[in-house]
Amino acid sequence: MSIPVIDVRGLQFTYPDGTPALRGVDFQMMAGECVALLGANGSGKTTFLLHLAGLLRGEGDVRICGLPLSDDTLPEVRRSVGFVFQDSDDQLFMPTVLEDVAFGPMHQGVRVEESMRRAREILVTLGISRLESRAPYHLSAGEKKRAALAGVLVMKPDVLVFDEPTTFLDPPAQNELAKLLLELPQAKLIATHDIYFARRVANRAVFFAGGQIAGEGPVEAVADRFHWRLD
Repeated sequence: MSIPVIDVRGLQFTYPDGTPALRGVDFQMMAGECVALLGANGSGKTTFLLHLAGLLRGEGDVRICGLPLSDDTLPEVRRSVGFVFQDSDDQLFMPTVLEDVAFGPMHQGVRVEESMRRAREILVTLGISRLESRAPYHLSAGEKKRAALAGVLVMKPDVLVFDEPTTFLDPPAQNELAKLLLELPQAKLIATHDIYFARRVANRAVFFAGGQIAGEGPVEAVADRFHWRLD
């Protein structure tokens, strides 16, 4: 029997100001799945995602690729989970795109030459090799999103986690991102308000409300049940 790439049981979290954010979340995702997290602002989606990379630590059991999240396993868990933040500027900080993408492997002790080779390979895969010498702050929103994703993919994660990936993207860039995600083999967990994007890329949806999972199933069924659409 396959082991879930994400297995969360009874996850609870309260912010320091006393605001409860997660109230006993149970969630599983298998390899190759693409799951959309739907729900209003403040429903717990981003808080949940941050727990998967150990950026927040609540009460409950979090396992990534069968490995329980703890202080001892945190480095290995973070190698398995690639987190793409809502604002790409939060991830792009080096002078050039190539240096930015190569930063992760070099930080883990990979030789500079090998890190640069891996970075160039990923840039080719994502169709942005032409940007390798560009400064990240000179890129369009769509180019920044791909560059940020390249910096994650170069680490060879098992799971990709996206927080509102279509923010700041115009329709053509959203379309390009959707096509790219459909091609990537990793399991993908995507928090989004965009039901049309979710419908295009996700196998199923999970709806957050009040820090709990209120329902899950096919994207269309969940959207209809919770009236989560614009039309």
